Amino acid sequence: MCGRLIAGNMTQAQMLAIIEGFVYPTRSVVIDVDAPPAETGYNIKPTQQVNIVFPQGGAVMASTARWWLVPSWFKGAAGDWKPTTFNAKIETAFEKPSFRQAWSSGRCLIPATGYYEWSGPKTKRMPNHVRLSQNQPVMLLAGLHSQLSDGRRTCTVLTRPALPDIEALHPRMPVILTADEATAWLDKTASDDTIRDSFGTHWDGRFLVDPVAKFSLKDDGPELIEPLEADKFDLRPPG
Repeated sequence: MCGRLIAGNMTQAQMLAIIEGFVYPTRSVVIDVDAPPAETGYNIKPTQQVNIVFPQGGAVMASTARWWLVPSWFKGAAGDWKPTTFNAKIETAFEKPSFRQAWSSGRCLIPATGYYEWSGPKTKRMPNHVRLSQNQPVMLLAGLHSQLSDGRRTCTVLTRPALPDIEALHPRMPVILTADEATAWLDKTASDDTIRDSFGTHWDGRFLVDPVAKFSLKDDGPELIEPLEADKFDLRPPG
């Protein structure tokens, strides 16, 4: 599950520098100047606009998309699409009618500095700030995107079974790509079997998780990611 993202105050220029530096050092990224601006901040929700990067022709395009994928074949407005499609399972997206076309021709990256996952009993669920210990300053989430008849883009975040480090939080996690995986994902140089089996599985031992205070849908600001306690969330299995 991935239902809340963190972008901090990352500008589009900073995002482009990261993509060019870590994913495509030999290629320039072209900015989609007609795209609506992406949301920034610490509480980005489905249906809001997020940054995406995708191949187009021989170029790499930086644009934005509404985070809740609407298939390009849907004839209504994006807000009229009712199925819950802000996440897609990497195991089955290639064959699902809502995602099949985007899997084939709409692969993208969705940069984020972290995400939230909720844990605990149903009546006392608490948010946790999840991110990685890594050299690059953002996580590269595997995504799919579509373009609607009005020209607007929509997207979804791919998920997979959670790695042992964080499965105590939730049984699923976003597919977080290494730089090499990100290139292979966009350029389709890895088989679908390899993508489903191994992409996003190389981060065990590198997750950082902090319990944070409860917040509302409208809350925002760096205080949302301040650790609730000094001690880190215990990721060790019980026993």
